[in-house]
Amino acid sequence: MTDPVTSGTYVAFVRAVMIGREGLHRPVLLDMFERAGATDPVSYISTGNVSFSIEPAELDRVVDEVEAELERLLERPTPLYVRSLDELRSMLADDRFAQAPFDEVYARLVTFFRPTVPPAFELPMTPPSGDWSIFAGTTTELFSVTRAWPDRQPTDPGGVIQRTAGQLVTTRALGTIERIVTKLDAADR
Repeated sequence: MTDPVTSGTYVAFVRAVMIGREGLHRPVLLDMFERAGATDPVSYISTGNVSFSIEPAELDRVVDEVEAELERLLERPTPLYVRSLDELRSMLADDRFAQAPFDEVYARLVTFFRPTVPPAFELPMTPPSGDWSIFAGTTTELFSVTRAWPDRQPTDPGGVIQRTAGQLVTTRALGTIERIVTKLDAADR
């Protein structure tokens, strides 16, 4: 693995892709990162999560190049929402979900913004159905939960978040983020 003293480890959450569809196979995605100058790219599950290492000063260039390649392949803008491994560790350590508004939780979700969460969000936000609650946020993420119902699967707040924000966002389950961070931490040992 790349020496963490001279480069940073990042995770890119690719918006609205499924690996294996539209010609975007795992080797294709990883090759995009390598050709852009990232080292040690690794993909996680099929929703387009890639960890990689790069000198922090090169991060914006790598993101721009990978986004341009994705747009050429998929014929639509496909933004990356990138966080450093340290930012993700800090997010997990803060455990915002300990303050979730209800106990019967079906899913814990983190929505990533670029660059920041707009001021349009007055938290908490809960629909009349009670299916979900957006209950906390930082300058770059919102945290939400969906309620576990005994007789149906709840809706999630993704569409409401994107419409309210007036910009593209991407959402991941907290468990996905935890698994990625755990794998990266294990590889660092």
